[in-house]
Amino acid sequence: MKVYSKLISLVIVLVCLSLTLLWAGEKKCCSTALKGIIHLSDNDVRFHSKEGVTVFVDPLADPKDESVVKAKMTKADLILITHPHGDHFQPDILKTYQKVNPEVVFAGPTEVVKLAKKAGIKMKAVEPNQKYGLAGVKVKTVPAYFSKGDSHPKENGWVGYVIHLNGMAYYVTGDTEPVPEMTEVNADVIFPLVYGCGGNIEQAVKMTKLSGASVVVPVHFGGNEDVIKKFIASLPKETQSAFFAKGQLIAANQ
Repeated sequence: MKVYSKLISLVIVLVCLSLTLLWAGEKKCCSTALKGIIHLSDNDVRFHSKEGVTVFVDPLADPKDESVVKAKMTKADLILITHPHGDHFQPDILKTYQKVNPEVVFAGPTEVVKLAKKAGIKMKAVEPNQKYGLAGVKVKTVPAYFSKGDSHPKENGWVGYVIHLNGMAYYVTGDTEPVPEMTEVNADVIFPLVYGCGGNIEQAVKMTKLSGASVVVPVHFGGNEDVIKKFIASLPKETQSAFFAKGQLIAANQ
C-alpha cells in the first residue's frame, strides 16, 4: 500500500512538472514571437527584425512620441499603409519619418498612393492577393473589406499585410471582416481589427481561426480594455494572446 501511495505521489509530481514546463514553453513561444514588436494605437504596429530592418504599418505616432522613443522605433525602413482613412494614414506623420530616413520605402493601395503623391510622398502601389519584396522584406497583401455598407468596399482594393520576418509570418489585417482569402494566409501571429469601423469581437475571433495563427494581438479596439478582455475570453484555449498598453507588452492568455 505504501509503495502504491508513493507511486501515485510520483505521478502527480511528474504531471505537475510537465504542466509547468508546458506553460513555460508557451510563454517563451509567445514572448519570442513578439520580440522586437510594438503596438501603439489603432492599427499602428511596428516590427524590428534580427537583421535590423524596421517595418511600420499605419503609423500614427511621430518619432518624438515617448512610446516610440522608448521602443527605439523612431526610424523606419519600410512603411505600409492599409487604406486612406485618417486613423491609418497621416501624410504629415509619414513625412516626419522620411526626414529621419530619406531612404524609407512607402507602400499602399492605389488610392493611398495618389493621396501621398499630393502630399509630396513617393509611394509604391500594391494590389490585393500579391507578393512583394519591399526594402528587403517579403510581404503579401490580403484583401481587406466589408461586404455590407459603403465605407470599406472590396472594389477599393484596400489591404492587410502578411509580413515575413525572423522566420515568422505576421498578419496585420487592417479594417476588414473575415474574408475567404484569409484561409491562405497561414500566419504565425495575427493583429486583427477587434472593434469599430464595422468590426467586432466575433469577427476578430473568426479571423484568428481562418488565418491559422497561434498567437494573437488585438489591435484597433478603441482603447477599451473591456473589449480586449471579452475578445481574449472568446479565443480558443490553445490560442496564445497578449496585448499592448501604452506600448508595453502585457501577456493575457498563455
